[in-house]
Amino acid sequence: MEPPLVEPLTDDELRALIRTCAVPDADLPVGEALHHRRDEAIIRLMFETAIRSGEVVDLQLDCLDLIGRLITIRRGKGGRGRVIPIGQATTEALLVYLDERERPPLAHAPDLWLGNRGKQFGREGLSRSLRRRAQRAGVQGFRPHRLRHTAAHPWLAAGGSESGLMAIAGWTRTDMLVRYTRARASG
Repeated sequence: MEPPLVEPLTDDELRALIRTCAVPDADLPVGEALHHRRDEAIIRLMFETAIRSGEVVDLQLDCLDLIGRLITIRRGKGGRGRVIPIGQATTEALLVYLDERERPPLAHAPDLWLGNRGKQFGREGLSRSLRRRAQRAGVQGFRPHRLRHTAAHPWLAAGGSESGLMAIAGWTRTDMLVRYTRARASG
C-alpha cells in the first residue's frame, strides 16, 4: 500500500507562512522578536533544504558555516550526517535570528534554536510554533513535514539533479525521491 500523497505548499502558501514572521520589532514585546526571527529562519531552512524536523531541532551553533553558506547535519536518519548548502535568503534569515538570539539569557547555549526564556527548542515546540503560523496564514492541513515535501519541487524545477536532491535531503533510496515528488507530478 502506497503512503498517502502529501501536497507541497503552493508558492502563495509559503509566502503567507513567511509573512507571519515579518512583524516589525518595534511592535513586539521584549523577547518576542526572537520567536519571529527564529521561525522565519526555520521555515526558510526547511523549505530550502528538505531538512527533517528532528534534524532542525538537533542543530547546534557550530553546525553553521554562514560564510561558506553550509549547514552540517551531524546525525540524520539512519545515523548518517551530511553537509548541505543554503541560499542567500536563508543565510540572511539565520544572521538576523542569531543577532536577536544574543539577547536572551542562555544565549551562549550550544543549541541553535532557543525557545521561551532561552530554553532549548524541541520538536514539539517546532511543530506547535509552525502550526500556529500556518493557521494565521490560512494554510490548511499543515504539518512541518510538508516543508520537506515542498523543498523537492523547486530544486528539480530549477534544474537541480535528482542525485543532488537525494544528497541534501538525506535519502539513500530513489523510491523516497519518487514519494516526495509524486504529489505535484500527479496534480
